[in-house]
Amino acid sequence: MKNNLFFSGFWTRIWALLIDTLILGVFGYILGLTLENIFISMGECARLVGWGISLAYFSILNSRLNNGQTLGKKIMKIQVTNIEGKTIDLKTSLIRALILTIPFFLNAFAIPGSDTFSVINIVQSIIIFASGIGIIVFYIFNKETRQSLHDILMKTYVVRDHRNTAVTMMPPLKKLLFYITGGLLSLIIITSVYNFNSNSEIKELIPVYEKISQQDHVLRTTLSMNYLPLESKKPVYTISIRTDQKQEFNGHMENNPVVKEAVKTFISSNVYKTDQNILNVVIGSGFDIGIAKKYYSYNVIKPIYQWREIIKQ
Repeated sequence: MKNNLFFSGFWTRIWALLIDTLILGVFGYILGLTLENIFISMGECARLVGWGISLAYFSILNSRLNNGQTLGKKIMKIQVTNIEGKTIDLKTSLIRALILTIPFFLNAFAIPGSDTFSVINIVQSIIIFASGIGIIVFYIFNKETRQSLHDILMKTYVVRDHRNTAVTMMPPLKKLLFYITGGLLSLIIITSVYNFNSNSEIKELIPVYEKISQQDHVLRTTLSMNYLPLESKKPVYTISIRTDQKQEFNGHMENNPVVKEAVKTFISSNVYKTDQNILNVVIGSGFDIGIAKKYYSYNVIKPIYQWREIIKQ
């Protein structure tokens, strides 16, 4: 198809995105200072606040309501249009923004009430990985039309805000990029499934993780196992806990009720080998609204036999 558009260059578009990210980040930082305690208590759902703000920003400004230009695009003199060079309506801009932002705002987002290894979370992860990989691959390698995945799906283009005097043919989109995206996604899924199935020690930790996640005031937890660098047979278990209350950190965090309850759950599970094994507990609080984050944390690392004495107190 013929058109008179000048496609935006790679770095021009990247700089525009960085400017927009900076603007949203400054706004998010100010919002976080004002509503910090509320965001902490919201836990994972606080990220939806930043997502909503970003959707409004990109949807409205990239539409014909603002000549297809966010503040970053306006500074870099580029805009979002259709193949005819006309700015797009708000509905198209909203769906385009949804496709773009989903991988960044919902990555590792825990759906309230769902288990980590439930079907819904697995499907969510696949969709996020697929869209995220597609956006990155097309951003970098689609030199013909400079469309990323969200542009291709919505049939939009990011072009310079002035037009060519001559009419040229629209270059075809290479199918190789779709194959690369599919191949990378398949590789990630196969590798993840293999690592999970081949690591029996990680599987044993799942019930412990689920019990700690159900504790009062625990918003998010992770549980992992590694080995000391110079002692390959001595494991270190790490419990990371994020709470829904702002923590007052001091030199006696091992006496924190949330920490003691998590340690008690871990020790009673008997997933470790001996009392000489190391248990590292990281407790923190803070917020992540997607466009800004603030996090406080403190860790206590002790052999399990010392933890036994602490939880008896």
